[in-house]
Formats: sequence, structure tokens, C-alpha cells
Amino acid sequence: MAGKSKSGGVTYRTKAKQHFFRSLDLNDVITPADDDQGAFTGTKLVCSLGPSSHTVPVLEAMLNAGMVAARIDLTWGGLDFHRKSLQALNEAMTNTKKLCAITLDTLGREMMVRRPCVFGEDGWPLHPDPVEVQAGQIVMLTTRQDVEAHDNVFPVTYPHLHMMVEPGDTIYIGRYLVSGSDSASLYLEVLETDDQDIKCQAQNSATMDGLMTVFHMERSNDSLLNLQNNLPLLSDYDQEAIKALGAEFEIDFVNLAFTRTREDVQEARTFLDSIGLTGCRVLAKIETRQSLLNFRGILSLADGVIVSRGNIGLDVAPEKMALVQKQLISNCNLLGKPVLITRVVDSMVTNPRPTRAEATDIANAVLDGTDGILLGAETLRGAYPVEAVSTIAQICRVAESVYDHASHYDHLMQAAQEMEFVVQSAAQQAAAAAPQQPHALAPGGTGTTTGHKVAFAPGSG
Repeated sequence: MAGKSKSGGVTYRTKAKQHFFRSLDLNDVITPADDDQGAFTGTKLVCSLGPSSHTVPVLEAMLNAGMVAARIDLTWGGLDFHRKSLQALNEAMTNTKKLCAITLDTLGREMMVRRPCVFGEDGWPLHPDPVEVQAGQIVMLTTRQDVEAHDNVFPVTYPHLHMMVEPGDTIYIGRYLVSGSDSASLYLEVLETDDQDIKCQAQNSATMDGLMTVFHMERSNDSLLNLQNNLPLLSDYDQEAIKALGAEFEIDFVNLAFTRTREDVQEARTFLDSIGLTGCRVLAKIETRQSLLNFRGILSLADGVIVSRGNIGLDVAPEKMALVQKQLISNCNLLGKPVLITRVVDSMVTNPRPTRAEATDIANAVLDGTDGILLGAETLRGAYPVEAVSTIAQICRVAESVYDHASHYDHLMQAAQEMEFVVQSAAQQAAAAAPQQPHALAPGGTGTTTGHKVAFAPGSG
């Protein structure tokens, strides 16, 4: 149903959860799931490749368990490592006779702590010396390029961070693809700035290990007050890597990190077309408050959306996160755009089984209408990459078995008709206001309802 938002714009009411139970007998519910259903799930699983998942045997097992897309994250790892991972993936696809899409995740506007690294035998970069930080400790961030990292001084890659922050701001430093099972999450309160140095106080104790990323948390509760960094949408390395890998492999998707506006999506599309990747789709990653405020514009141009729950959870109050996720999913469902979520089984980085909360989270996301799940640290460096894939696939299959597709279809048709009515009404008003202009928008159908009928008819997918 159509209504008015707080800002005065037209909005649409929608149902988030679609499920039914054929029986309320708990004996039916707790009966073990059928293991003979194969690896197919309606909810697609995208897995990050890294030290735990770059060999042919492991990739074969992940494909057999339900992986349908492999993610190469350009944020970390050398181009040679990523190239060898994709070569192994091609061999695994040949051996298993299973197809797997390839998606590249960009570095983009990521800010990091500059630290020296070494390379392991497999070619993966490592930081061998973790840094211990205690709650209450003074930590200095600096944008000076001549300073090396040590116990309480962290040089940051972005040269203008000191111009963005104010006393009282919170800066989050976390391990690359940090998970809930890591202790590498550090919250810093800005005390003062002095030229290029930012004096902070640690709000918690942490063991900072691996690549450390930097996130300036929004100081406003409901708007956008922070200055945004002016880093490019696609770094030079992003462009080099996409060109190189795109020339050697068939790249299906580019995940656009830190998408802020619809213009970002257009810029990425123009770049991909310029290097011949015209068939490559753009998935916009929603990671900041700014991307939420510009979400409809982003969604209108992007081929799909990834809800990056780790970062967006830093810019949104905890009590609002569930509602934000549901609204993002519902918006994508209404427009027929695929939507994926991240950070679902953090505990499986170090454990062979998810927590009860994680299992419930996955099932609820499926029932809300999410189209895919992106695994990060679970498969990139986790101890149980194959188990993570098979566990999530099984949870998705069980949740999908009670998804009410017919009700979801009927709801989308109703919403499409209401949207079409609003568009036609606007067209009629425009035509009445300017009858002397022969090219004024004339009343007519938008095709929205027909398109939705084809896309969402039960059994069409």
C-alpha cells in the first residue's frame, strides 16, 4: 500500500516475512532434513577465496556443497594469488562438472593501517606480529607517511583523515573480514587532533592481528554530518586487477565497495564497458549511512545489492539494524533486483557448527526474501570452509521449504499495481498542467505489472 514517508515522499508498505507451516506439530518440524536433496538452494551462496579455499580439492568440495559463485576480494592478497585461485576454480569446475560464477570485490574507498607484511608459502600476505591494545590506552593515529606502525601508533593510508574527525568521534579499527570470533575489533574515541596526528583513547581491549581496516563512524544518529573521504571509487589497483583478470577469466560480477550514489554505479558501468566487460553485472555494496540515504538511486541503476552488514552495522544503531535489513530486502524484492547479505556464520571461522542465533538469522533472512548469502572470513581463512557452505545450504533449503511463494507473488502484484497507479496519476497531472506542450508525458501503462508477472510467477525461477 502507498503512503507518505516522514520526509513527505511517496513510500510503499510491504510485508517482509512470507512463510507458512503445513502443520503445527513440532514432531514434523524437528524431523531431520532430507540429505538426498542435493546441493541446490534457491538462496545462492557466494564464497570468498583465500588461504583456506584456493586449492582444487577444497574448491571441488565447496562446489559439491552448494557454492555457486566465487568471490575474489581485491582488498587483500596479490594478483598472482588471485589468478592461481581462479585457475584452481576452473579445474575444480571441470572435475565436478559444476558451473560457478566469478565476482570481483573492489578495494575502492577502504582506509587501512599501514603495516609491513610478509608472504606465506602460498603467496598470501601476512602480518606476523599482533598488537595488544588495552582499554583506556592512548593510541595515536597519524597520516604522516614517514611513521612506521608500532605498539600505540597506527599510520593510516588515507592522508586526510585528520581533517575529517572531531573530538568525540568514534573510529573503528578491525581486522580485515573481522568476525565475531575474533578479538581484533578496536573502538577509539577521538580526544584531539594535532596537525596530522589524531590522539585517541581505546574503549576496549583488543588483539590487533592481520590487515587492519579503518572506519570513521557517523557521529549523527539520523543524518549525515561526517565529512566523507575523497578516495576514488575504483583505485588504480582495482582497475589494473579487473583489466588483467577480466582478460583471462570470465568475470560475471563486480561488487562495488563503498557505493555512495547512483553516479558511482554509472561510473563503474562506464569503466567496465570501456575495457570490454559489457556483460559483467554491477552489485552495489551498501556499507555506510550515505549509501542508505541514497539507496533508491543506487538501486535504480545497480544490477543487485549486497548488504555489507559488518560495516553498515557500525553506522546504524544496533536496535535499528534488523529493520534496515528488512527494508533493504523488501525494496529489492519489489524491483526484482537480487539482494545478498554478509556476516552470517562468524563462529564457523573457528568452529565446525554455527551458533543457534546464527542459524536462526540465516533462516529469517531467507524468509524475508534475501536472494543470496556472501561468505567472507568463513571460507577465506576459516578452519571449516566446506562445512560452512554445506551448513548454510542446508539451513536455506529448510527455510525455503516453508516459504510462501504464492502469497509473495500476490503481494508483489498488488504492490506493482499500486506503483503503476501512482505513475499514471503523476503522468495525468503533468499532461493536464502542460496541455500546450506536445511532448508532455501522456497517461499510459509503465509495464511494471506485466514485468513483475513474468519475473515473479510461482515456478518461473
